[in-house]
Amino acid sequence: MIEQPFSLVGNDAFYKHPQYIESTKQELASNALTSHVDYVYQSENYFYRIGKKIFSIVVFPIIVYRVFHEYMGKKIIPATSSRLYKYSNELRKQINLRQKWKYKRLAIEVDGKRIDAILVGTEKTLGNRRWVLVSNGNGELYEYRAQGKELHTMLTLLGGNALLFNYPGVGASQGAPNRQLMKDVYRGMLAFLEDSEKGIGATEIIAYGHSIGAGIQGEAVDGYALKENIKYVFVKSRTFSSLSDAVYYISKSTFLEYLIKILGWDINPLRSSLKLKSPEIILQTVKIQEEDDSDHLVIYTDLTEKEIKFIVDDEIIPYKASLARALLEKRKYSNKVFIGIPESHNEPLSDIPYLVRKIEEKLSG
Repeated sequence: MIEQPFSLVGNDAFYKHPQYIESTKQELASNALTSHVDYVYQSENYFYRIGKKIFSIVVFPIIVYRVFHEYMGKKIIPATSSRLYKYSNELRKQINLRQKWKYKRLAIEVDGKRIDAILVGTEKTLGNRRWVLVSNGNGELYEYRAQGKELHTMLTLLGGNALLFNYPGVGASQGAPNRQLMKDVYRGMLAFLEDSEKGIGATEIIAYGHSIGAGIQGEAVDGYALKENIKYVFVKSRTFSSLSDAVYYISKSTFLEYLIKILGWDINPLRSSLKLKSPEIILQTVKIQEEDDSDHLVIYTDLTEKEIKFIVDDEIIPYKASLARALLEKRKYSNKVFIGIPESHNEPLSDIPYLVRKIEEKLSG
């Protein structure tokens, strides 16, 4: 059952409902999504999709491949574990509804799978059509980031709102960590923000992806028809040039490198970034060496090909596998900004105003 579009502004706004706090508490406390659907996105024709599914069931090698593909997906996306499922439920219950931040939990259906998502904004901003689309790292949950200081600070400085979601198989989201489905889910979230009739109707979209979330962002946008009447800025935080490169430089195993490729998991942000015409901001961990040879973690600074030597391992992704290094070496970065940051892979950003200024410059350019 598809629900009627909810209102973000005026007397009918969802947060002005007399039972907003109580009803939202109940929604957040539910371990599973309700039966209603807030938005439907189909990446391909329904009957074509069903036909493919039947064909894959009949043809045994396809079944075997899919099983191994999804098994590898669970290793790549550890947030699919049952332990984190319980944790996501507890985190949702902790969301504070008696503050300026307004929350609405959503069920967005993508190719028959209901995906758990949430809106975050304030009464002053929910109607301004400026939205941040967040795609998480492989061990993250939207329940944590949605109530975190980092996101709230970014939204406050941007004067914007956010849409966050859990990947298929993570938390209450249906499905399994399938690469194609993850790409289609991202496209579904983007379409929901773009849709002025049944969705949000955003006019400015800042896509913020961290780690593997930046890779999924890139794959989803590659070949996707962005709207001419919407301004986009794509932010990629501490991500890899390709997943196979990252796996190789972490493990030094050519076997694992090729296994990632064979099982269809070689997410490649470099390839998609080279094709992207919209503005792109890439955050990369760096360490500056002073004249006295001492290492010094810098404040946020712009990077060019001259600063490649300052790019370092971020404690997860080796510098040789970083997207920033690959792009700067190729010297193909039209309409891109590189920001050197002192934070390691999973540390929260310390200078969000610097990032926001760069986003504003790209939106106004």
